[in-house]
Amino acid sequence: MFKVLTLPESFDSRPLREALWAEKIGHQITLSQARPTEAASGDDAESHEGGQELWLADPDQLPRVIAMLERQSRGEPLRDASAGAATRGGGSSQSLIALVRQTPLTWLVGLACCVTVLFQYALGQAAVFEWLAIVPFELVGSQHIAPEPLSVTLAGEWWRLWSPSLMHFGVLHLVFNLLWLWVFGRQIEAIDGGWRFALVVVLSGVAANLAQYATGSVLFGGLSGIDFAVIGYVFIAARRRPALGYQMQRSLMIFMLIYLVLCMTPLSSAIGLGAIANEAHLGGLLTGLLLGWLLPRRSAA
Repeated sequence: MFKVLTLPESFDSRPLREALWAEKIGHQITLSQARPTEAASGDDAESHEGGQELWLADPDQLPRVIAMLERQSRGEPLRDASAGAATRGGGSSQSLIALVRQTPLTWLVGLACCVTVLFQYALGQAAVFEWLAIVPFELVGSQHIAPEPLSVTLAGEWWRLWSPSLMHFGVLHLVFNLLWLWVFGRQIEAIDGGWRFALVVVLSGVAANLAQYATGSVLFGGLSGIDFAVIGYVFIAARRRPALGYQMQRSLMIFMLIYLVLCMTPLSSAIGLGAIANEAHLGGLLTGLLLGWLLPRRSAA
């Protein structure tokens, strides 16, 4: 992140944050520390009013930010619809390469899931599941499996603790999960950095998979546990550190909690949702809430 502007403490940054996210400009806004200055006499000290510091993942985006602020000062919408259309058509500063450079780990996780699903179709689900399921297993006939204990995974095949997150049961399952990762996971990577995002992905994936395995399940998979984690992280971070720029409506969290509870009832099967990894969802959500409380940066580095 690069510090590019200092804004007054009284400045309402919410419209700017919303416009920046709409334009896919990675950023964060932090509160600067008030610094004492010497009074004219040299004996007393007073503190200047603290401001808000705007940080950008790509400093080349600064001219667009300044243009937004100038439009806001004139009472105009922050986003220039015609300029946005030209940018999308020309593919200049907001090209695919620029988006990947802003949040490379988010794209990498999504690409890994897509490649895994392609292998599932090419080699068959059973072959891929034998490599990526939380524990090794053998097929018994065509309908049953003989799973190994978790100790086999812990003894050396440690990747299995996380790898079920890559497997998906169909294209719609994959697309739905990637959507949530894109909306909320990229916020974490853009605002709090790659290593924090990686920590959320790894820890929540392991926690979700172990929670599901604890119920006796072996053949399960998907990013949904991690999706619930990034949703929980962003929800907590947006309220504990609002100056960072996280965006999430309270109503969306309420909807996700309703969905979580609904999937734990017989009604989920009645309306056609099928088998749901409820424990993985819950394990991921709790992990994300905890990490959202502990990890977000307190000030810009």
